[in-house]
Amino acid sequence: MLQLSKNKANNTIAIYPEVAPTGSALGIRLSGSQDYDRNPSVIDGSLITGSESSPWVIAALTSSMIPDASGLYTYEVYDLYSLGNALIWDQTTTEWQLETALWNQGGLIPNQLLTTVRAYVSGADVPVFTQYESPDENGAYTTYLG
Repeated sequence: MLQLSKNKANNTIAIYPEVAPTGSALGIRLSGSQDYDRNPSVIDGSLITGSESSPWVIAALTSSMIPDASGLYTYEVYDLYSLGNALIWDQTTTEWQLETALWNQGGLIPNQLLTTVRAYVSGADVPVFTQYESPDENGAYTTYLG
């Protein structure tokens, strides 16, 4: 299970995929949805290590790509490679929902499904506590016997 935090500037993740990424992979794409309400999200990350010689894929994700809503997510992990030239309608095979590049620009496109993972996202909707007790949080209660 991955642990992603919206409050961190960068998140480093390690995945043990079922299929090794290709040698020309530049990054990974996590494409999936929140388990609670099926709200879709796509996270692209830069590849730190990952090749046919190492079973682990290590990638860096920026917090701006991580969803704001906290909770459990299910993601399909794809490796990304450079398209190089501009996208052309009848020459690309990328699914519409997975494409993030503009049609008049080059970009990164998913190559193959590596694995499916679960992730817990600590989003922006979770308050960050720096002080656990303040002067007005002291309370008392009375118990009665019988």
